[in-house]
Amino acid sequence: MILLAGFVLAFLHTWATLATDLVILKIGLVVTLPGGLMAQEMAADSESLIHVALPFQAWFGNLTLLVADAFIVWRAWAIWRENMIIKWILIILLLLDIGVSIADGILDTMGEANSTITLDWVSAVLNLAVNVAATLLIVYRAWKHHKSVQEISRRRKTRVEAILLIFIESGVIFGVIQTLSIIFQALEVHAILFSPVDIASVFISILFIYTAAINPVALVLLVQTGNTYEDTYHQEEIPEATEQLSLELTSAHAAVS
Repeated sequence: MILLAGFVLAFLHTWATLATDLVILKIGLVVTLPGGLMAQEMAADSESLIHVALPFQAWFGNLTLLVADAFIVWRAWAIWRENMIIKWILIILLLLDIGVSIADGILDTMGEANSTITLDWVSAVLNLAVNVAATLLIVYRAWKHHKSVQEISRRRKTRVEAILLIFIESGVIFGVIQTLSIIFQALEVHAILFSPVDIASVFISILFIYTAAINPVALVLLVQTGNTYEDTYHQEEIPEATEQLSLELTSAHAAVS
């Protein structure tokens, strides 16, 4: 249900973004065309629509990213569930992310432009920090598990390694998109509406939101159906999902010691 909510929020965010841009374009046309009181009334109505659309756009986007970040934290949590320090670090990062996202949405609703730009940056950096931290934790655990398995057996990749590889790849891909989003946010500050930079920024923003919504669903489907590189090249089934990752990792390390 939560994964489906990410899709719905991403869809609503896209339509709110398109509606906002179209209304802004309409205002520009009204201002440039003579029309007397009727044109002024249309411009006023359009501006009121913007004040309604912008908060929806911000809240839908922020909530979509929070769902994605919560799933990212859960991935690392499931693998490091026996380490309280790691779990507290992940909780603190997620709580900071939630707090900044809520504050950003409130300021968007109030129309505080300058503060919103600052929080947009902070929110984007926190999103990236959550993903980087979780992915690095998974990379380290995968490396430790690989060393443990290699000391026990020389067989090819285990099913746990295949699942961890999916987590790492998804984190890297999402991190690249997050970085592009931050770069284009910086370029967009002084960009003209509907300029190439502005259009590219909107495209990256929509790609970012939809990737955040698709990423958790894709991971669940890949793990549950066993569609990994191991399955593609060796026809090896992966019958267990992430709930057993921590148990298998712990068992492998215990066998070595």
